[in-house]
Amino acid sequence: MDNRHRKIIELIVLYMENKISGTQQEELTAWLEEDEKNRSFFQQVISPEKRIQKFETRKHIDSERAFSKFKKNTQPHKVKSIYRLSQYAAIFLVPVLVGLVYLLVNQEPVTREISQSPITHGNNKAILILSQGETIDLSPDHALPALPEGIDLVLQGDKLVYISDSTTEKERQYHELVTPRGGEFKITLPDGTFVHLNSNSKLRFPKNFAPDKREIFLSGEAYFEVSKNTNKPFLVIAEDVQVKVYGTTFNINTLLGNQIQTTLVKGSVGIRVQDSSQEYILKPSQQAIVQKTDGDITIRDVDTTPYTAWTEGIFLFDNERLETILDKLALWYDVELFYQNESVKNVCFTGHLKRYDNIDVILNAIESTVSATFHIKERTIIINKNEYTNR
Repeated sequence: MDNRHRKIIELIVLYMENKISGTQQEELTAWLEEDEKNRSFFQQVISPEKRIQKFETRKHIDSERAFSKFKKNTQPHKVKSIYRLSQYAAIFLVPVLVGLVYLLVNQEPVTREISQSPITHGNNKAILILSQGETIDLSPDHALPALPEGIDLVLQGDKLVYISDSTTEKERQYHELVTPRGGEFKITLPDGTFVHLNSNSKLRFPKNFAPDKREIFLSGEAYFEVSKNTNKPFLVIAEDVQVKVYGTTFNINTLLGNQIQTTLVKGSVGIRVQDSSQEYILKPSQQAIVQKTDGDITIRDVDTTPYTAWTEGIFLFDNERLETILDKLALWYDVELFYQNESVKNVCFTGHLKRYDNIDVILNAIESTVSATFHIKERTIIINKNEYTNR
């Protein structure tokens, strides 16, 4: 940000605080008269309605980090004045300062090809594969077809519900629920267990559970609320990891490269690597990270909210690497990623964003506080380092 932009920021803040001097007012007026764009920008900043609309998404990003960046790029004695002021009017000023930083330092928003349609968020869609290979499209515009004899399930809104029966099967029949990139789906299993399957994931489960255990298989990410049954343990096989459950709420993610992550919200689970007899018991607000290469297990205490917020329609990032964030966005929005600068992968971002916003909104919010730029070409996001900001 050049000296002129720094000066304009100072003048606008002083104007909004009714502390602008006559000379400073003349300087601000001269800037406003230079260009219609300047006047339009000024009106957007000082208008409460415009400000609320424009910064609704950005109010959940790391405004402290943005303000810190603002302080670094302004003169020391002016910064102290603004910082003291923010202690008395933080609710009003911080969104404004974030907006000033965003609009003056990042002059251009995320760009796309002119004729391109917006890239929308993922939605409720999946394919159900029955034991004989029949497939059922569970997209919103497809009605549930006539089902083979012995298959008892219903669609309740956006959730598939299996009806349990007491049929004894000579050979257990397995079904698979598969979500594509850009899809998610909810299902209630025959025992009453609720599962929310994230994008690019697969859940394999029996039409009826065995008498002694409830065993299912997961590839991808899913959130579980397990129906309690002390006589019939619930087992999730996620690649080479077995999670033994007795009635609990947890999240499993196998889409993290070399790791399998199990996060316990409440209840109790036991983690065991296949072919190992050692079981690690998780307590609520603990997470087990299993390395796929050697089976090494790390247990740590965590705030579970960032790991389950996706089920509530929220992206919640806590000082997370941009590469990890964009990998999640790529699955949900079904886009490809191309990095023009590898170092930008290590930039970290903290923020609370809406999962059902279009991708432009998400990328603009991230761009407002980190040194990265995004360009959308067809269904590819091109990522580069913003070398002109000191963030």
